[in-house]
Amino acid sequence: MTPQHTQKKPTLIVVHDREGTPPSQVALPLGWAECVFVIPAADASHGIASILAAFGEVVEMDLDAVEETAERLRTYGPDGIITYSEQLQRVTAHLAELLELRYHTRQMAELLTDKWQQRAALREAGVDSVRTALIHTEADWAAAAAHVGFPAVLKPVHGVASGNTFHVPDEATGLGHLRSVLALDRPGLIQGGGLVLEEYLVGRPTEPFGDYVSVEIAVVDGDPTTVGVTGKPPLVPPFRETGRFWPSPFGRAEDEEFTALARSAVAALGIRTGITHTELKVTPQGPRLIEVNGRLGGGIQELSLSAMDLDLTGYAARIALGETAPPRLVPVEGVHFQLILLAPQRSCEVVAIEGAKEVRALDGVSNCRFYVRPGQTLDGGVATKAVGVVGGVVPDHDAYIALVERINSLMRLGFAFEGEPQPRFVNGAELSSL
Repeated sequence: MTPQHTQKKPTLIVVHDREGTPPSQVALPLGWAECVFVIPAADASHGIASILAAFGEVVEMDLDAVEETAERLRTYGPDGIITYSEQLQRVTAHLAELLELRYHTRQMAELLTDKWQQRAALREAGVDSVRTALIHTEADWAAAAAHVGFPAVLKPVHGVASGNTFHVPDEATGLGHLRSVLALDRPGLIQGGGLVLEEYLVGRPTEPFGDYVSVEIAVVDGDPTTVGVTGKPPLVPPFRETGRFWPSPFGRAEDEEFTALARSAVAALGIRTGITHTELKVTPQGPRLIEVNGRLGGGIQELSLSAMDLDLTGYAARIALGETAPPRLVPVEGVHFQLILLAPQRSCEVVAIEGAKEVRALDGVSNCRFYVRPGQTLDGGVATKAVGVVGGVVPDHDAYIALVERINSLMRLGFAFEGEPQPRFVNGAELSSL
């Protein structure tokens, strides 16, 4: 008999934590690789280690001892490294440097996760002109306010999901937000880090859709391929996202404008590898940059699978392993969507979740899942945090708007807030008011 030779699976280091994508959603698309999952030691007690252990080796990492972790990982003979987590890009870049693996350089990871440095680099390259100021203490406020003007946006230098990000209509409001955020031990992803005050970009009327988009780009050896332009529903205060959909509602000509600006930003920053997620504001004067993220955007994997049968989680990993073929793109038919059911901004207890069965039975809905259960306590906060997500596909944007309205009307959720005698019950559309 002729011996059968099987190709050795590549060994991929996947740096992950409990804050981002659920671990199984990261691990399942990577079954073709020998995965070594690296998690912060502080996250080991939160259940993700046991889940990831079903898919590969798990290594706990002391974030203050990256060199030691790199030595342990070296024994696995890794071929590539990746993270899908915003807050772990810097440590992943450090590991990649120590292990001599393909990833963002440490300088690039810094640029992609530091909103102040990124704006400065884009401004210097001539692709962004948003007024910004860096704030470390209250003593910096007066000069920052005078330079930026109002309305403005106050946000952490290192942040994710619009956490501790506030609209600032005037100086008094801004000073109040500044004091509350500076009082926090960790206003963003790292202790300290400072805040950025930046010009608020006023969007043009785009209802019933949001006045911003994101552009998803795959970069291989510096060569960019635009994967798609993602449309958004309107934000709810202060800057919480309520979903996403493919294709955008703005048409080919405007999508090309969005794409051109996003590619200019990616090139200006010098990004050489990986998938980027660039957010743009749609203004009366044309698109303006919000920020460039150096990793796959939240929820984009599900949209790409639904719309193009394209596994972007797996493709990002293949880029990390040295694959140079561009992603396989096909025209998007219909509108593929995700509706985010937002958690309340105040801490509370989940009392009831009703209507999921009825929503799942609707034409156009392919999935409806919840991340919380009755009896669970929620921490609150102004970041985009989901209690659930509904996804599906419909023929066009009008059908999408109609279906979202129907979904929201069927959902009924109850929350008990401290100091209130009775729980509050709201439908999906009313969630954003809590």
